[in-house]
Amino acid sequence: MRWLLIDQIIECEPGVAAVGIKTFPRSELIFMDHFPGFPIVPGVLQIEMIAQMAGKCAAMARPDILPVLGAVKSAKFYHNVHPGDACVIRAKVLKIAKSYILGEGEIWVKDQKVAWASLLFGLVERTKLNSGDFDAVTKDWLNRQNKTSSGELK
Repeated sequence: MRWLLIDQIIECEPGVAAVGIKTFPRSELIFMDHFPGFPIVPGVLQIEMIAQMAGKCAAMARPDILPVLGAVKSAKFYHNVHPGDACVIRAKVLKIAKSYILGEGEIWVKDQKVAWASLLFGLVERTKLNSGDFDAVTKDWLNRQNKTSSGELK
């Protein structure tokens, strides 16, 4: 099972900052159990959304590595995320070191900040993975950035 918690990257300066969107339709299975009669997106998935956005941003600057969440240094949740909410995930890469990455990010729904997290990533060399390819969301962003004015790929 894959947990892609970003539907689309809408802005990215590789290695610096990125913005993405995730919408949670009512049909998401998480709402069956979290919580019956009061469906909300679990905080752990909100942290994962921030981690995925920061990780994708760092990996686009360093395609030889896969950032792996190592620690949640701090996290705060301000408001609930409900079915149908379109989440805007804003992430920053604070530092890319030889063996780790520091990042942080926040999630906004409409004009309200709903969550914030500060994260530490370990690094795995992509050569050690079965597939060194990026995921579909990152490939989509990269393809959209490589199109010329005529709509063809460079």
